[in-house]
Amino acid sequence: MKSIYPLNCACQLLAQRGFCIQYTVQHINESVMKPSPSIKRRTVTSSVLDLLRDRIISGYYEGGHQIRQEAIAEEVGVSRIPVREALVQLEAEGLVVIHTHKGAVVAKLTPEDAVDIFEARLIFEPFILAKAMEKATSEDVERVQGAYRDYEKALLAGESPAVLSQLNWAFHIALSYAADRPRSLSVLSSLYNSADRYLRLQIDAKTAQTKALEEHSALAQFFADGNSSAAQKLLKKHIADARDDVIRGLRHRGAKVTS
Repeated sequence: MKSIYPLNCACQLLAQRGFCIQYTVQHINESVMKPSPSIKRRTVTSSVLDLLRDRIISGYYEGGHQIRQEAIAEEVGVSRIPVREALVQLEAEGLVVIHTHKGAVVAKLTPEDAVDIFEARLIFEPFILAKAMEKATSEDVERVQGAYRDYEKALLAGESPAVLSQLNWAFHIALSYAADRPRSLSVLSSLYNSADRYLRLQIDAKTAQTKALEEHSALAQFFADGNSSAAQKLLKKHIADARDDVIRGLRHRGAKVTS
């Protein structure tokens, strides 16, 4: 099974410079090593992790849904150990909450959580962008331009919110890639995974899609021009506006539920 979510995109990009541990272990395993039990288990755990993460982010598992280890293990055909390990990782990413007696439950979408996620991005992402622009080469500029073109083509083709969301994150990762900070990109990827659940509330809206395209275009141009201050300013506005849209969406949904 293959995930299309940001952490995997980051790994594919970082692997080009030898930074992604997960990718490197798998590559070595396939080419020069005999599989060991520990590597096999890591690979199985990663596969279960991808499956559960995809289901949560896509909304297949809604907030409050209880994830039963036995059922997942039976469905996938593995022991409960990799399922348990995957759930621990998902808890670290803020996607599930593990209760002593109830087990793992999908974290609910709340305004407070959304604010936490988007304000963390507001602090962290512009900083990484600035570091990336200090080191950016023509290859990095083309990477950003290519990610923008991919998003533009998908939007014009009427692709699904899931595809648009993936390409949105690919663009943001491209902006940060040249910083050459794999740990920071890993943190960003975790924030993206958490934010993705919220952005699905508003990514269907044509106005939000058009606005994102326009701002991505301007960000790509600022990146190409080396205008770091303008790029950081716009990126902050881009994230803050998304936060505000998500909060409005959550409150609207809450009003519908209680009415």
